[in-house]
Amino acid sequence: MMMSCQKSTVFTCAVASAFLLILVLPSIHGTPTGAPAAACKDMTPQHGYTPQTSASPFKTEIPVGEYVLMDDPVKLELRSSSADTFKGFLVMAFDIDNDSKPIGTFKTPVDDQAQLMSCPSDDVEGTLNAATHTSNSTKSLVNLEWQPPLYYMGIAVFRTTYVKDAMTYWTKTESITVSFVMEIPNSATSLSSVWAGLVAVSLLAFLMR
Repeated sequence: MMMSCQKSTVFTCAVASAFLLILVLPSIHGTPTGAPAAACKDMTPQHGYTPQTSASPFKTEIPVGEYVLMDDPVKLELRSSSADTFKGFLVMAFDIDNDSKPIGTFKTPVDDQAQLMSCPSDDVEGTLNAATHTSNSTKSLVNLEWQPPLYYMGIAVFRTTYVKDAMTYWTKTESITVSFVMEIPNSATSLSSVWAGLVAVSLLAFLMR
């Protein structure tokens, strides 16, 4: 027997419709106010769809380049490399030799498109070691700042998941690697050192004649 909403059952049908809407909406709209805590482990948005395998039209840029002084903060730019826009993101930093434990701390964003979250790893609570979106509005650029661990002298990489829509997203897209050093390498300085070495060797050879 086909069911229909008669006058006597209008209230019941309305309640049932509202309940179904509550169940369906999350799978359609994803997580409009930021990545869920469950996304920390594999950096997927938990939408129920598989990630894209094509090259991402979005990238995480490090304006300062591949060398940063120890303990200095790093500015990040999450941006589109085309006319595409993204609605959501989740970004964390990792040591190049450990892709399971996010490191460092993100600073409070000046950009109202971003907010901070803490992702645990190895049963240890993280502290503001991830950043995600505040709404599912379209974005082409998000600015962030990240502070490395104290006295960190390793090589870090930023991994970002970009969400274009509920069904289209790219996980763990990588930035360039960033080396934290005591002194920034300089090509001119290196060249001067080479010439100084050659002069010293030539002088020593002359004195030994």
